[in-house]
Amino acid sequence: MKKFLLPLLSILLFTACQKEITTTKAREEIAGSTANKQTKLTVCHYDVVTGISKTIQVDQSALEGHLSHGDVQGDCSAVLTTICDAVWMVKNLDVTKYRNGDEIPEVTDPAVWASLTTGAWCYYENNSANGITYGKLYNWYAVMDPRGLAPVGWHVATGSEWATLSYCLEGDFVFGGSAGGKMKSVGTIDAGTGLWYVPNTDATNSSGFTGLPGGLRQYDGLFDAIGTSGFWWSSSEYAFFFVLFHDSDDLNLVNAGNGKQTGASVRCVRD
Repeated sequence: MKKFLLPLLSILLFTACQKEITTTKAREEIAGSTANKQTKLTVCHYDVVTGISKTIQVDQSALEGHLSHGDVQGDCSAVLTTICDAVWMVKNLDVTKYRNGDEIPEVTDPAVWASLTTGAWCYYENNSANGITYGKLYNWYAVMDPRGLAPVGWHVATGSEWATLSYCLEGDFVFGGSAGGKMKSVGTIDAGTGLWYVPNTDATNSSGFTGLPGGLRQYDGLFDAIGTSGFWWSSSEYAFFFVLFHDSDDLNLVNAGNGKQTGASVRCVRD
C-alpha cells in the first residue's frame, strides 16, 4: 500500500507545482503586457506630401520624434488655425532649445536680463505656473538667433505675415481697425470667464488666434501688463511688437527701439 501511495503523492505534488508555475507565469505575462502598454497621446501630424494636417494618436515614446519633425501636440482643431491661407499656432511658443538642440538659458535675475545681448527666456514673474497658460517670454536675441527659435517646419511670424493677418481680418495696425477683437480670447477676469481685464473690447476670437494677455518683461528686467496686454515679436531686424490691448479692438504695431532685451511672446507660422 505504501509503495502505491508514494508514486501517487509524487504525481499530485508535481501537478500542483506545474499548476503554480503556469499560473505565476501567466500573471507575469499579464503584468509585463500591462507594463509595455504606453499612454496614447493626441498629435496634430503634418503630412509633407499632401500638405494636410490631421489628428493622430501616438505612443508617448514617439512624441519627441513627432515634435522634432514639426508636429504639434494636441488636436489639430485646438492647436492650429488657418487665417488667409497661413497656418498659425494657436498657443504661444514654449521651447527651451534652439532648433539645433542648443539650450536657451532661462534668466530670472532682472539686472542680468537687462544687460543681455544674447538669447534668453523667462516665465512671467519667473513663475512656471504662468508658462502653462501663456508660454514663455523671449528676448529679441532669441527670436533672431540663426540657430532657429521655431521648431522644424515652422518660423517666427514675420512682419509681413502679421500685416497680412491684420488686413485679412479687416484691420489696419496703422490706421486702426477691428482685427484685434477677432484675435483676442473671449471673457474677462472680473466675470470669471477669461483672462483679460474689462472691457476686453469686442473680443470674439472669430479668427481662432486666441490671443492672451500674457504681458511682457520690460528691457529693465521688470514685469508688466499681464491681464491688460499681449505682446508678440515679429522676426524683424527692426524689433517690432504686435500688441493686443484689453480696451481696444485694434492690432497695434509698436517699435521696440533699443529695447531688444524686452521679453515678449512668440507665435509661429507653418513654413
